[in-house]
Amino acid sequence: MHSTPLLRDDYQRLVRRAHDNLASLDDPAGPRRTGPTGPGVRPDVLESWNRSLSRLRDPAGVRIRMAYEADQLAEVRRRHPFHSIMGLLQSHLIEPAKEAGLLVALGDEQGRLLWIEGERAVRNRAESMGFVPGTDWSEDVMGTSAPGLALRSGSAVQVSRAEHFSTEVHSWSCSAVPVTHPLTGQVLGIIDVTGGDDAVSSIVLPLLNSTAQAAGVGLSKLYTPEAGGISPFGPGRGAYLEVTGQRPQLCAPDGARRTLSGRHAEILLLLQRNPGGISSAGLVDRLWTLGGSEVTVRAEMARLRRAIDHLGDLHVDARPYRLRGEIDSDVERTHSALGRSDVETAMNLYQGPVLPDSDAPGVREIGAELEALMRENLLQNGTWQQLWRYAGLHESREDFEVLMSVLRLAPPEAPERNAAVVRLEALGH
Repeated sequence: MHSTPLLRDDYQRLVRRAHDNLASLDDPAGPRRTGPTGPGVRPDVLESWNRSLSRLRDPAGVRIRMAYEADQLAEVRRRHPFHSIMGLLQSHLIEPAKEAGLLVALGDEQGRLLWIEGERAVRNRAESMGFVPGTDWSEDVMGTSAPGLALRSGSAVQVSRAEHFSTEVHSWSCSAVPVTHPLTGQVLGIIDVTGGDDAVSSIVLPLLNSTAQAAGVGLSKLYTPEAGGISPFGPGRGAYLEVTGQRPQLCAPDGARRTLSGRHAEILLLLQRNPGGISSAGLVDRLWTLGGSEVTVRAEMARLRRAIDHLGDLHVDARPYRLRGEIDSDVERTHSALGRSDVETAMNLYQGPVLPDSDAPGVREIGAELEALMRENLLQNGTWQQLWRYAGLHESREDFEVLMSVLRLAPPEAPERNAAVVRLEALGH
């Protein structure tokens, strides 16, 4: 991988010299006489060192602090907004970083790490510097680091080797970006990539910024200004059906979520994609390969009506069966984005196959159409980063043409390119 300016030997030498002088700047018997200096050291790093000295004094004496013990961490994770978009974060960042031998840390708005994802061997090494879930990596506690500095500055940052305040972290590098509330702009958390030199390569910040943007789109489906809370469809007033890559859910305008049975999700999807309505016989053909009947359809429809009776004006007419009231879906929005060649928005919405456990012919047809459109748009218009994110989906990991497109478009220094080569070799190509 090509070296970045932060990793050049001459820069790291002067940073180490400047850092070696930090301990002498604080005399325990009296106030510090001057701030840290170092010709050529980045100003934002020097400013962070200065703040760190005023609070922590000795770079060699920095100690980790547990913010959440194991019994607290699970509940804190469950309440954090990242929990609701974990599938998106996995496909956009965690899987590519993991394959490149890097760690991804997700933290809250105060710099407390909630998740650390990566290969077990790398996580074990990181534990020696206290980089574990539940620890506080804010600037106040750990001094200069990418998570703390990104939160302090409100922007994406990179911190390499000896730029860290704590000497325990000098064998590591990291990049981080804050994630903000899609409506208020308030910081919700931090996304960090930590590892060796690859963690501050030229392609990491664009990947982090892309992930933060995708997270904003994903989170925008979780908030409404009216409710001030969770709602998966943004500021609209209709219900929202989620059927890609996760358990099917129907979300109400007030933010309430109802997990649907597979059959009810199939019926709602079929009706939502056929606004003109479907006859009882037509539903039989679309729901069953063998064994269905109009009697069974009527029974399922009665149960479905009871399941959605809390959604205000949303209801199902008969003869033909037709949805009344406002309802949107991730399938509908993905189609709309692809129709205007907005691959990024489509990628942010598409979390995987449509109702992957369904064998209903009509659902399989909808899923196959959407997957084909997504793949075609990516191959024609996608960036190598978008193609690699798509290759991170379970059903696309062995897609030869997608992996070859990553090789063709990605720069030589991209770790994803090497990971694509490994996959292709495993496939015998």
